[in-house]
Amino acid sequence: MKTKGWKKVFGFTFVQYIKTKSFIVGTIVMCLIVALLAAGANILPGLISGEEEVIGGDSQTEASTTNAVYIYDNCSILLDEDIAALEAMGLKIAQTELSVDEMIDKLINSENEAMVAVSELSSEGVVYGYNVKTYYSPDAEGKAVDYVTLSVQQLVNYRNMMNCGISPEDYAASQRYVTTSKIAAGNDEWNIFESAINYFVPIVVSLVLFLLIFVYGQTVAQSIATEKTSRVMELLLTSVRPLAVVIGKVLAMGLVSVLQFILVILVGVGAFVMTAPFGIGGEIMDMMNSAEPLIGEGAQIVEAIENTVGNIGAIEIILILVMFILGFLFFALIAALVGASVSRMEDLTAAMQPYSILGVVGLYLAYFPIIANVDSMETGAAAVNPVQIFSYFFPISSPFALPSALLLGTMDMAQVVIAVLILAVFVVLVAVLVAKVYEAIILHNGNRIKFSDMIKMAGRK
Repeated sequence: MKTKGWKKVFGFTFVQYIKTKSFIVGTIVMCLIVALLAAGANILPGLISGEEEVIGGDSQTEASTTNAVYIYDNCSILLDEDIAALEAMGLKIAQTELSVDEMIDKLINSENEAMVAVSELSSEGVVYGYNVKTYYSPDAEGKAVDYVTLSVQQLVNYRNMMNCGISPEDYAASQRYVTTSKIAAGNDEWNIFESAINYFVPIVVSLVLFLLIFVYGQTVAQSIATEKTSRVMELLLTSVRPLAVVIGKVLAMGLVSVLQFILVILVGVGAFVMTAPFGIGGEIMDMMNSAEPLIGEGAQIVEAIENTVGNIGAIEIILILVMFILGFLFFALIAALVGASVSRMEDLTAAMQPYSILGVVGLYLAYFPIIANVDSMETGAAAVNPVQIFSYFFPISSPFALPSALLLGTMDMAQVVIAVLILAVFVVLVAVLVAKVYEAIILHNGNRIKFSDMIKMAGRK
């Protein structure tokens, strides 16, 4: 059999590679980076915003960061019970005899204080609105100032409705949550959080898969070229067939890449879960498990998760793993031919250029259609993108584009299966090409064999 001895090559390559310092250090560094990114995605939003809760915020915490709030009700619309309500919201209401102008001067040198001046907007004696101005000291936190303004604005609006004879019950019924969105006819509707997930997940997934598949493919080429140019290959071929060498090496590096990929994913998920109670992850889990109906921002977040990555099951995970393996085999087999086509290590860089271009084209086809679809972040709708659809079925780009499409439900299962089958067919075609020409080029010494020459050699076999 032409593949006799591939198991020996597989075992030797696998053990030798995982024992190298570069693999061990690289794996540790990659896991640390992914763990830090996962933990940072949990914790950093809260640290940056300075709030205890990232989603929705903690109003009591926001309010308490302001040392003092002075209320100037120039139109006498607020009652004592309204001032008490502001204090119940966490605002530290303070009294002063200073005028508005004097208080503005005082705020310049004060520490984390604010003043709210409420006045009427009128024309020819007819009141048509109210103006709420908030002045604050330079060191005051923006979120706290916004909360002060919003709290007073809501009470002014409430008191105005009461003065117009509307009952508290009717006022409460009128304060319904209203969302707005712009959707081009024929497109799927997304809220802003769903748009963000559908925008960033494909970018991250395509980049990660590209790095893993492409880098390990280059490793296969370098390994074969090194053994060939150092005459190790000639000794190796005395006990195993040439085709067995490439099969053993490709499968060994494939197993290494799959194991490292799974390890990195597990580390990332573990870091996110461990830091979830201290950051945004815990808040999202609380919302997902909430027994009470959510409204507003929380409802949009839950809807986005359920509509995008909330329906991932065992079949989807298996298919993603299959896509990863097929993508690796596709590029690794091509890389093996490149590595076998050179007789000197100095020629490997030039020989790898077409391979590099092939991989970059595949990444761009999967990557840039997503970036071009940035308008969906604002419109809340999925734009039809023919290039993006093409990237799902084109074998050069499908290994980088398909997994995110499956995760986000961009393609139905029938389309995914067709795309995977197309990729599998091209993997078989590349494997047939390798089987036909590898034995000839691995023993070749002299000028580098071009890819077009390999095609001709395959045709003569």
